[in-house]
Amino acid sequence: MRSVRAIAFSSSANLGAGYDILSMAHMAFSDTVYAEIVSRGERKVIIESESALPVDPDRNAAGAPAKAVLSEFGLDYVIKIRVIKGIPFGLGLGSSGASAVASVAALNKLLDLNLSLEDIVRFAVLGEKAVSGSPHPDNVAASTFGGVVAVTSHNPIKVSKIPVNLDFRVALVIPRVNTGEGKTKKARELVPQMIEISKMVENSRYLSSFILGLTQGNRELVKYGLNDSIVEKSREPMYPHYPKIREIALKHDAVGVCVSGAGPTTLLLYDNKTDLESIKREVSHTCEQFGFICQLVSTEIGGGVRVEGLN
Repeated sequence: MRSVRAIAFSSSANLGAGYDILSMAHMAFSDTVYAEIVSRGERKVIIESESALPVDPDRNAAGAPAKAVLSEFGLDYVIKIRVIKGIPFGLGLGSSGASAVASVAALNKLLDLNLSLEDIVRFAVLGEKAVSGSPHPDNVAASTFGGVVAVTSHNPIKVSKIPVNLDFRVALVIPRVNTGEGKTKKARELVPQMIEISKMVENSRYLSSFILGLTQGNRELVKYGLNDSIVEKSREPMYPHYPKIREIALKHDAVGVCVSGAGPTTLLLYDNKTDLESIKREVSHTCEQFGFICQLVSTEIGGGVRVEGLN
């Protein structure tokens, strides 16, 4: 009996105006998936997890892409997948995406499939679809490739890593709240289907500024680029605490700040010019005013998915 282990990091998607395009992996949290061949002659995926995840593979972020892999390659194996959740779910940290990526990467190693990183993303989006109804590729791309990525094409999947030439660290302001089932789906439903051309142009400026700021090492361009006039605005009812947290972070010279994915977590970039202690103190007070406790987690940009053979 052969088994492998895969580890995928948490991520923050959108990064301002990069809705469904940009994402950043970070080392704050990780999911671990163990995959093993139980038997041959039957095509089946068995899910095990100690967390409150559905064990039906069609409804599980790790199970749905695993079934798709077996089907596409015509492989008749019974595969057991054990998911160890380290990433809090429902908080905009790419939890389902990391499980999906780790699952596909583990099967790739286990079954000697020679999948490319973009192939892993292509299968992993099916895990996102199983959980949220939408096969959005941004989180899974970051957890697969590591670093800061841009999804340049959805069909076919094309992903490019963005060179980061600016020295900063990452902080996550994580509200300890219960966002309820289907939070990502609800957040996506709030995004307007029609927008004014002026808003599109404004967001295009933000997007290009952020990417240029990273590649050129320009702090001010990164700060300006982490804005969004469309998606964040449409979702403000879901996280009314965010405008105040953003105000506090920028007042104390954060490199930049934005909502992490579908929220409610806030992503904050900081460096030695940033007064992080004042941000921690004032953000904690703000969260208490909104009726919940916030955890501030300092971390770094994360690498791509890691896979180890166990036997």
